[in-house]
Amino acid sequence: MHINIRHFILKYVNILINEVVNKNVYIIYRMVILSLKIVLFYKLGGVIMYYNSSLPVYIQIKNDIINKIRLGIWKENEKIPSEVMLMKEYGAGRGTVRDAIRLIIDEGYLYIKKGIGTFVAQQEVGISIEPFVSLTYFIKMRGLELTTKVLEEKEIIVDSIISKQTGIKENTKCLYVKRLRILDNKPIGLEVFHFSHDEEEYFRDFDFTKGISHYLFEELKVSVTKMTMDLEVIKATGEEKELLQLQDDSKMIISNRVVNVNSQKEILYHLKFYCGEQLSKIGMDSFV
Repeated sequence: MHINIRHFILKYVNILINEVVNKNVYIIYRMVILSLKIVLFYKLGGVIMYYNSSLPVYIQIKNDIINKIRLGIWKENEKIPSEVMLMKEYGAGRGTVRDAIRLIIDEGYLYIKKGIGTFVAQQEVGISIEPFVSLTYFIKMRGLELTTKVLEEKEIIVDSIISKQTGIKENTKCLYVKRLRILDNKPIGLEVFHFSHDEEEYFRDFDFTKGISHYLFEELKVSVTKMTMDLEVIKATGEEKELLQLQDDSKMIISNRVVNVNSQKEILYHLKFYCGEQLSKIGMDSFV
């Protein structure tokens, strides 16, 4: 978001006059230095950018660039401004701009031609796989904070229906965990886990309000030999619709994920993930 320059200058001059009247030499000195920086910035072709202090700057730059792409300001296959030009435009350092561009590339809006530059890939992306692999990471990379409410955690016996759904052997024990993922006091995802009893040691005394993928694959360094996943879009119904607070005419996305470990490719867990089709709060108007 760009500052109203006229309003900014009037407010700035007002403060400066007050400090001159109060004879606050240090503040006057700092404001004169800032004035010189602003003049130099404009001489270099920069634009003042207003940043929200509660959100990382690179996230805000990322969002602004994606908006430009979506609005068609930067067209498909068009080369975007250089890194140096973006640093001037956003008044940000090289590392900050690079972090923003890296995320935009990861989301599929930009691509790089080595030795030539960075180009617009497309104005809209389709289904993003990120939140279905690790919702915690997906949210964190957008500078937001996700909380988790554990609804159920218990040991159950796998019956024929659960065995067919999860791939876990019938008549064996498994750890059943249901949890709600919440952003800004609004539920955005429902997760239902079945953890194989053979691999239950990984989760003894584990706090299920924490990120599971990060715990398994970053902290414990569990080696995954196979992971399968499918996605389905259906009309929102039942308990899932109520827990996610979806409207009657809403759709929801269901993902089934099975994670296998070790040389025998034993099942570590099965996850059924539900979310609303619309996820604008995390930077995507919709998945489909």
